Amino acid sequence: MTQSFFKRFSPCITALLKAATVISAISMTAISCRKDSIEPPRFPERIDNVFIMYSAGHNNLSPYLREDIDEFCRGYIPKGNDPTIFLSYQKLSQSTAPTMSYLIRYYSHNGRTAADTIAKYPADMPASHAETLNKVLSDINDRFPSPHYAMLFSSHASGWLPKGYYAAPEQYDNIGRESSGALSGGMTWGTPGHDNAGTGTGLPSGWIPYSEPERDPSLPPVKSIGQDVTSISGTTVSYELDLKEFSDAIPIHLDYIFFDCCLMGGIEVAYELKDKCDMIIFSPAEVLATGFNYRTMGSRLFASGGADLKGVCEDYYNYYNGLSGAYHSATVTLVDCRKIEPVAGICRQIFSRHKGGLSAIDPDTVQRYYTGNHHWFYDLYDMAEKAGADPGELEELDAAINGCILYRAATDTFLMGIGITAGYGFEINTYSGFSTYLPCNGSDYLDEAYRSLDWNTDTGMVS
Repeated sequence: MTQSFFKRFSPCITALLKAATVISAISMTAISCRKDSIEPPRFPERIDNVFIMYSAGHNNLSPYLREDIDEFCRGYIPKGNDPTIFLSYQKLSQSTAPTMSYLIRYYSHNGRTAADTIAKYPADMPASHAETLNKVLSDINDRFPSPHYAMLFSSHASGWLPKGYYAAPEQYDNIGRESSGALSGGMTWGTPGHDNAGTGTGLPSGWIPYSEPERDPSLPPVKSIGQDVTSISGTTVSYELDLKEFSDAIPIHLDYIFFDCCLMGGIEVAYELKDKCDMIIFSPAEVLATGFNYRTMGSRLFASGGADLKGVCEDYYNYYNGLSGAYHSATVTLVDCRKIEPVAGICRQIFSRHKGGLSAIDPDTVQRYYTGNHHWFYDLYDMAEKAGADPGELEELDAAINGCILYRAATDTFLMGIGITAGYGFEINTYSGFSTYLPCNGSDYLDEAYRSLDWNTDTGMVS
């Protein structure tokens, strides 16, 4: 995701009591909350559901993510004795200085929002790091055992792209073309995967050089996977997760993953995560920094009949569809990952039969979901059609997509308000609900990274 403001995640009683007393009640948000010494909250006799809001905001999105948490808590949240637990992992700071992160339980008590800090994590532990994501989710699993977990992940993001690529593609595409991969300050780019061990730099492993992408300042603010921008030993670096790292780090099965961040609505993302979760909410295009409707989110996600994920999507789309200018910008998809394999089956057939058509596509004719020159996100169905898929294949692809997508909606334009740089935004005339990579408008470096994805293994789009 860009560096702009787009977003680009019994034993039960014992566990709860232990968690609630680890640290005294602390709220990292501006919400007024307290522990009532006269009438303490009761804890549930069992835990049926655990909802995790993972806010990786050690970046310029920090105030937006903080406001999201506040807005969520101003709506409906479970009471202290409800069998649904609402947890917020948050690392929020606009400063590049190392900052601690917290795991907090929020609940309603005596008409107020109460907050118990369950755990504190060291300042040198980036939120956007596989070890941290795994540690936080493992801690939650240990302390709040439940048959059902779900996660909302909010931060910057850039879909399936290798970490660091979105901000500085030319630096990565030049790997192998030059005799040296050295960067300023003596740092070097890593091999594909881009992790630097930190040897000789005084930095912990996992960092990538920080780059600030160019962006038109007239654009409204908007929201690799996650991002921590931090300064260590006087050097500003970035920590991000690539898609495989994100997937491999998840130690529990999730009922759903909800991405309130940019460009995650790709078929590659859904397919990579299909064994980690049942459903996903995401956006093929960018997400404005104000994000989803957090004030109504609790009533949707904690509904007595189960999480109303379609309602969450409708609230988001209806809000932005009612705005004008550049703020009239939203794409959203709800996909059932358990029904996604038929999409891979027909795409494997189309990619095999129309290799020549894929390589000959004019990118300007395919529905895009990117802004500026970040040309790595196109509509899946439209790409297949432009590659020369016949009517029967397109009908089968359409049926497979409709079989796994439970909701999809998109505004007719995206970032096309007055004053925006000419050609920056785009119209949306075709919306299948999934974005995809277009190899004929990619790079050798991206092709190499793409080959490792489960989607490509099963479809052979990039040989």
